[in-house]
This record gives sequence, C-alpha cells and structure tokens, in this order.
Amino acid sequence: MKIRTSGLPLKIDLRSCYESVRFFGKKLLPDKIYSSIKIKIDFVKDIEDFAYCQWNDTNFKGRNFTITVDSNLSIKETLLALAHEMVHVKQYATGQMKDYIRLPKTRWNNKVFEHDKIDYWDQEWEIEAHGREKGLVVHFLDYKKSKVDWKGNGKWVL
Repeated sequence: MKIRTSGLPLKIDLRSCYESVRFFGKKLLPDKIYSSIKIKIDFVKDIEDFAYCQWNDTNFKGRNFTITVDSNLSIKETLLALAHEMVHVKQYATGQMKDYIRLPKTRWNNKVFEHDKIDYWDQEWEIEAHGREKGLVVHFLDYKKSKVDWKGNGKWVL
C-alpha cells in the first residue's frame, strides 16, 4: 500500500496516521489487493462530514483512493474516521460496493440502492463501516500497546 498526504492533522502525529491506515488495510484487504492500493489522505480544516472516501480511478474494484479527514478532529476521532473510511476502501476495492457515476445510486452486494430512498443509518455499507471502526481502532491500539481512555477522561498515548 502506498500512502501520501496533504495538509496536517492538528491533534495526532502524521506517523500514527500512516501506521493506522496500513494496519487497517492489512486487517481488511487480501494481500494481493493491499499491495496494489494507493491512498491519498487529505487533512482539511472544518469539513462538514468529518471524513469521507472517494475512488479516483474506477468506480468498480478501484485501487486509487482519497480519504479526506477534518484536520481538527481529536486523536480518537481521527483514528475512528480513518478506520471507517478504510472499510469503504475495502468495500470499493473488492467490488462489494460500486457508486453509479451519473445516478444517485449505489450497488451493494449486487443489489442497487437509490440514495434518496434509504436513510444514511440504514445503508448497509455504512452499517458495516460504523460496526467495524471501533474494533479496528482497538486492535490498532493493542498492537501499539497504547494506553487509552475510551470515555475521553484521559490523554491518549500512541
């Protein structure tokens, strides 16, 4: 996996971002796909959705992605956002998910969904991403032997 960045996160070191994205990629992707993935992480100030993922090369089984993340997020929020968006990278790269280019539709596991007919929280690709993000971060922090407080009462040490 090749990773490059633009901008800087304000509350987490860039090295930890690289390490976490590589770790999440190894957990989520088959080795053959992992080795061919290119990711650009854009850290941007004050974006509306905290983070999002987009494919850059093809809308089906792509290998080149941009993950945009709000640079003001906390360490915890940044790691959760990166984990969440890496689940989407997995979904696109494996062909599990495909966005239609000219229509507000997404194909998920060979079933087509119209965006305006399904609530964000009911979208199966989002259910998977939200369901896996915390576990991925916990595994990463375990791997790093980090001391963290999930309730936000203490300082995160990476």
